Amino acid sequence: MGVHRRAVLKGFVVGAAGVLAAPGLPWAEAASASGRSVGLGLAAVTVDQTTVMAADGTRWPINAMDGARWEGMLVQYTPDYGFTTFTNQWGAEVALEATKEPNQYRVTAVNSALIDPSKSGNTAIPANGMVLSAGPGGAQDAVAFITQHFAVGDTVTILRPTTVDSSQEAAAVDPTAESNPDGAAFPGFRGADQLIVYTPGYGESTGTNQWGYELIVRGGAVTALSGANSAIPADGLVLSGHGTMATWLQQNGLVGAQVKVEGKTVSIHRDVTINIGSAKNEVEELAAGVQERHDAFVNAPFDTAFQSLAAARGWLAKADAAKGTDDQSVLFYCDAAISEAREAYYRSLPSRPADARGVWYRPTEKNAEQIAATLAKMKETGVNELYLETLWGGYTLYPSKVNVAHDLPAQRPEFSGFDPLKAWKQEADRQGIALHAWIDGLAVGNELGDGLGPILTRHPEWAAVGRDHVEDGHPAASPNGFYWLDVSDPVAHAYFLDLCAEMVREYRLAGIDLDYMRYPDESGWEHSFNFSDDARRAFQDREGVDPLTLNPDATPDQWAKWTAFVAEEETRLVKDIYQKIKADDPAAVVSEAPESGTEARKIGQWSEIVDVVIAQAYTENLEALHAVVVEHREKMTGGQLIYTGIGSMYNRSGSHATIRQSTAAKDIDTGTIIFAFGQAGPAHVRALSIGPWRAPAIPPGRRPLAAVRALLEESRDEIGKRYLPRNGMAPSVATDLEAEIKAVARALDREHPSDAELKSTDKRLLALAETIEELAGKGKIKSAVEHQLTEQIARCRSIIDYAIKRQMR
Repeated sequence: MGVHRRAVLKGFVVGAAGVLAAPGLPWAEAASASGRSVGLGLAAVTVDQTTVMAADGTRWPINAMDGARWEGMLVQYTPDYGFTTFTNQWGAEVALEATKEPNQYRVTAVNSALIDPSKSGNTAIPANGMVLSAGPGGAQDAVAFITQHFAVGDTVTILRPTTVDSSQEAAAVDPTAESNPDGAAFPGFRGADQLIVYTPGYGESTGTNQWGYELIVRGGAVTALSGANSAIPADGLVLSGHGTMATWLQQNGLVGAQVKVEGKTVSIHRDVTINIGSAKNEVEELAAGVQERHDAFVNAPFDTAFQSLAAARGWLAKADAAKGTDDQSVLFYCDAAISEAREAYYRSLPSRPADARGVWYRPTEKNAEQIAATLAKMKETGVNELYLETLWGGYTLYPSKVNVAHDLPAQRPEFSGFDPLKAWKQEADRQGIALHAWIDGLAVGNELGDGLGPILTRHPEWAAVGRDHVEDGHPAASPNGFYWLDVSDPVAHAYFLDLCAEMVREYRLAGIDLDYMRYPDESGWEHSFNFSDDARRAFQDREGVDPLTLNPDATPDQWAKWTAFVAEEETRLVKDIYQKIKADDPAAVVSEAPESGTEARKIGQWSEIVDVVIAQAYTENLEALHAVVVEHREKMTGGQLIYTGIGSMYNRSGSHATIRQSTAAKDIDTGTIIFAFGQAGPAHVRALSIGPWRAPAIPPGRRPLAAVRALLEESRDEIGKRYLPRNGMAPSVATDLEAEIKAVARALDREHPSDAELKSTDKRLLALAETIEELAGKGKIKSAVEHQLTEQIARCRSIIDYAIKRQMR
């Protein structure tokens, strides 16, 4: 194992450190640097790792990017990481903004308790630059380097190796439970922080879960990047990593990088030639997608998209010209080309007028001004639904009368004296963002968070009980660290029901999003829930047997009845929540975000008692992501809308991954909810706001008929703006289509149309789709236009079906 890196600089040459800037190359617009700067005496400089050079020529290695900062480390935080560094005050940080010159950055702030205690830690990350953060302590004093060698106005340089040879030891090749016991419990036998090599001898695919990263290797070179359960090429292999090894693959696995596997040693080589080739590959792949969407008559600003593609190819030409003489600039030009091509890709994506664009968010804001600032960032991003965490760790965000009535703390102590939910609702209304309560459901405590929490501390008799803790006499956590509420306890049931209704009713929220509403069952039947006294007594009254005497091996039929009983009890609570909330506000949206595992498997059992299902498709693998959404949609029979839940922000996968994941299931979903805005950064704001979230949209869950009208209006508008000017349809049919679409939309103008009226509208839409198909068959409408129109009509019909079956208007 080892890493050898080399870079040679000639003349006035400096280096980039990855694709650092937000899309659109904001460095090209930055003002010229002023203040101290590096001179021209850099005839040859070698760096073995990414390095920052101060204006006085002092250099320091950068240890990590967008990760944890430990003792003595110098960490680079980019706009993909967050709005700030989230660091504590015991270090030093320098904020850098890009200049017009490749790889040069201007110092805009130097923060340290040694300089000014009021400006230490948690530095804002410039949208067109980075923050370098030094951790205190360690063998080398990185803090002193920042405080002694940087001043506002300085111009500094980032150098990175132009040739990298990196190797790691794999935990196993073609693993089995016996050959890799540390991975035995996990899919694909890949354990925590492991690197695994899968060859054709292993099987058709890796079988891994979504918590990793994979490289497809053929002919000794990386040919594709993946996230999970990758197909293993017959003439190659797959490198799969989790945790630290996933990071290693991401950092080194460019398309075209050379790979050697000798025994368990995996080596990856990349150089500027490979960087150029990888950049060209990505630019042309993205360009092909842009052209495909243009030819498909997608509604998007293609003029600016094609301008960005032209700029990307210009940067690639610069990279070719500089290769061999100015390799540090080659890396910069490659990054610039990729950034421009991604800009083109974002702009070429459709921005649907009926679309839920949401984020989950755990609030930390302590006053109305901070809340307004956060919501302004969300609004700029294009968010139209906020799923605000209002119950976690057993505490409510707001002062709850229900809590007080049950002798519980009114709210989370850090918000005492302030009603954050009231402030969030007032500002969300002003910003035009629908506010939903997001709750942690039955998980009312967490060993890694607030511990047992106030609910079970005050009422231990309300605790759900694992089979292996029946004799404890006190609440015990499940193997995943959570403490759970007993749904079979009548008092606990009534408390939780009242609490959910209170937050939606008292604050006039758009709805409630239920999370953790089933007990875990992933750790074996011995640890299963819920064996509380109330649950055991109810089951014994019904079946004549104590469930504690049952197990799936000796009494499989009775055990099946017991597990069904537990599921029924969980479902009973969800049904009661639904009915109570709907009694207060029939238009309130009850949504469920099923965790992978038992919640996802059983979600179909809630087809009559939830309105929206947000599939938690937390994977880098786009095919797997799409499959998760399809699976959830197929299970629901109650007309539910299906949103795609992605975890790209929380996983810090970057803004480009966020866009790719948010659009991976657009053929079947009606919205995207992202976990979580607390990990969003300037790059996410820009990518989403110029891409799929750039135009205003109506969330169909709360306002389905308005959403349908918006879809129809877009279709009618496109006839005159796009289809006719580009000869997508014959002029003779355009007028009739416009008139019919307008008439259908007008039929939805009534405030509360009946089911019969909506069904009539649905039939009219079906007839319209058939007419469009017939006209396309006669050559009067191009097939691409037919696809756009019929897809839009199908979306309208699915939302109308939701409005009818869920009684939402």
